[in-house]
Amino acid sequence: MRAGKIDPKQGLIPFAIVVVIMSSLLFVYLYLGREPVAEAEGFRAELAEGFGSAGLWALAIIYGRSVLKMALNEGTLLERFIPVYYQELSVSASRKVLNILNRTHKHVGAFAVAILAGHAALMGTVRWNLFLEMVLALLVWQGVFGLFLVVRFPPASLRRYGYLVHAQLFSGVMIGVFAGFGHLLVGD
Repeated sequence: MRAGKIDPKQGLIPFAIVVVIMSSLLFVYLYLGREPVAEAEGFRAELAEGFGSAGLWALAIIYGRSVLKMALNEGTLLERFIPVYYQELSVSASRKVLNILNRTHKHVGAFAVAILAGHAALMGTVRWNLFLEMVLALLVWQGVFGLFLVVRFPPASLRRYGYLVHAQLFSGVMIGVFAGFGHLLVGD
């Protein structure tokens, strides 16, 4: 990294701390004024829970790929955790896994957006709250800018802007924090 150039990953942890603190305050405010929501039961609720679990796994794959890319791009990080005699084998295997994740990323991303939207719809709007609505907005945001990257002939400036917006772990942090607090509000 050149002197004077700011690495956005350095701001990820302070950003996460600020998001958690602000979300905690909003959670307390919303929790004190919430109406109890009846527990969803039946086939639709079971299907919705299955969709939610599948969506969670899809997001874990997507953001796990991001973490793996960061670990592989910064050799010193891997060198700290992997003994010297296993480094070449580990990096080689990790790069193979990363290649598979890169090839399937757009499919897993589209699946995540669709399945989590289905989860929200099946659970019903009565269970939605500000946190879960923000999660849906962020998922749509990520999906739209991800589309700019896979459409065949977008203008170069749109593709560059789409990458800058889509390839951010900051939205992943917000999705995770907001989803956690949103589900706490509905009692899941």
